[in-house]
Amino acid sequence: MLRTALALAQRGLAVFPCRERSKLPATEHGFLNASKDAAVIETWWRSNPNYNVAVATGTVSGFFAVDVDDVDAEIELRRLEAANGVLPRTVETITGDGRHIWLAMPNVDLRNSASQLAPGIDIRAAGGYILVPPSVHPTGRRYAWSVDSASSIAAAPAWLVARLVKPKQGSSATPPAEWRELIQGVAEGARDNSVTKLAGYLLRRHVDPFVALALLQSWNASCCSPPLADDDIVRIVNSIAGKEARREAAYGGYG
Repeated sequence: MLRTALALAQRGLAVFPCRERSKLPATEHGFLNASKDAAVIETWWRSNPNYNVAVATGTVSGFFAVDVDDVDAEIELRRLEAANGVLPRTVETITGDGRHIWLAMPNVDLRNSASQLAPGIDIRAAGGYILVPPSVHPTGRRYAWSVDSASSIAAAPAWLVARLVKPKQGSSATPPAEWRELIQGVAEGARDNSVTKLAGYLLRRHVDPFVALALLQSWNASCCSPPLADDDIVRIVNSIAGKEARREAAYGGYG
């Protein structure tokens, strides 16, 4: 496993360990801990040589994966290809119950999705990860490189990217002026809501929860009148971090 993890890192892929025969991360922050640093990688697998090997998908590794779950999903993929064009020959792995098709990460905001493309076909992109050979699936089956696998990752067809990238509906982003108002100071009635908004902004952008907590404690002390109790800041950050972790698990994570 260590040899595989190091080889993938040398190719520019960010890796991290998952538990034995499991898709669950063996590190505290999962894909957020993914690394290309050989020393870090060796430390992980020296502690347990049987850890599965996971690769963080998205820009960090330069590719996303089309996760085809089963035979029914294969039929759906064939229908899509018949209507739009066949996917290019690319790197491909066989999973415990399907396959992962690797495609180069396009220069767009492509995130994880479940059955958005078609029933049974998930996407592992920004904020996700997949297991790679020779990891062991929870069923006991080893992941394997497909006999049809290419030696390099192909570009994603335009039709596929267009179907995966959701068009922005209006402007739901918080206006810059509203963020600037938070720096001017927050009165008693708006403190909880403002902390919640800031915590969500930071954690959705994968800022480490402990860093987010420290930043919000500092902001609270200087910008809230009067400041909230530290316990309240901790409570809000823990709540938002928990929601984000559940969201990632639901939509993102496992391959």
